[in-house]
Amino acid sequence: MMSGKPAVTVVIPTYNHAPFLRHALKSLQEQTFQEWEAVVVNNFSQDNTVEVVASFQDQRIRLTNFRNHGVIGASRNEGTRLARADIIAFLDSDDTWFSPKLERVMAIFRDRPGIDLVCHDLVMIGAGKKPRRLRCGPARDYRSLLFGKNTLFTSAVSLRRSRFLQVGGFSEDPSLVGGEDFDLWLRLSKAGGRFECLHEVLGAYFLHGQNFGAKIEKFCRNSLAVLDRHYQGWQPKTLLYQYLIRMQRSDRIRRAGRTCLEQGNFPQAKQFLLKALAQDPISWRTWVLLALSLTKIRLP
Repeated sequence: MMSGKPAVTVVIPTYNHAPFLRHALKSLQEQTFQEWEAVVVNNFSQDNTVEVVASFQDQRIRLTNFRNHGVIGASRNEGTRLARADIIAFLDSDDTWFSPKLERVMAIFRDRPGIDLVCHDLVMIGAGKKPRRLRCGPARDYRSLLFGKNTLFTSAVSLRRSRFLQVGGFSEDPSLVGGEDFDLWLRLSKAGGRFECLHEVLGAYFLHGQNFGAKIEKFCRNSLAVLDRHYQGWQPKTLLYQYLIRMQRSDRIRRAGRTCLEQGNFPQAKQFLLKALAQDPISWRTWVLLALSLTKIRLP
């Protein structure tokens, strides 16, 4: 049993995810590193979330009811405000960790005091789909993040609470919902934060009908809003960087089109892919996906 101040606070936002939450908390209790506390931030769920948390009978697990008005970043901020540890780890209530996760991550913070954020690989699991490894990073600096892809996954991220508070935590702007994590990584890196990517699969991300990613159009729009917000302050605005910006915008839109193809929604896929080509007309990947949407070939 842990005594005194915990080494890490696990922040778990949740809403009507009681069956998933049970698995998430079980994976937390099975960690080889046990000096943790968990703050479950419940957005006034209408299922048996409260009973699920109580059933664990673990004093390290606290539940707080907090209305986030559809902004999950607000729940994560509230959990961090209530945290007692210097290290914060985020775990979405529909994801799980493998037992060595906290031990491996906390060893990096212990041995490398200059590191501000640690992320690791995940395995993505979906009904009817082959499990796929999600590789984190590289996240070297602000430029590489801004002109690359968001390959830091919230349920795989742990960071120093002081750094989190220094940059103001997650944005609670509704227009960034779904992209607020990427916005935070960008602001952390811009403030000089040092990231470490651990290429070990230490958790599982589950695809299901309730995932935010299912709301493709809103997710795409908000992801573009994050990019545009950071590109506005980028200097110098050379022709090269203007082209890189268009490539990044095209990439975000193309990924939305790809998701539609995976779901068999060919008309919406076509719309997204045409918009992606308007940003970057020489992208062969987009042309291939457009051809698939026109011939109604669904991606596996």
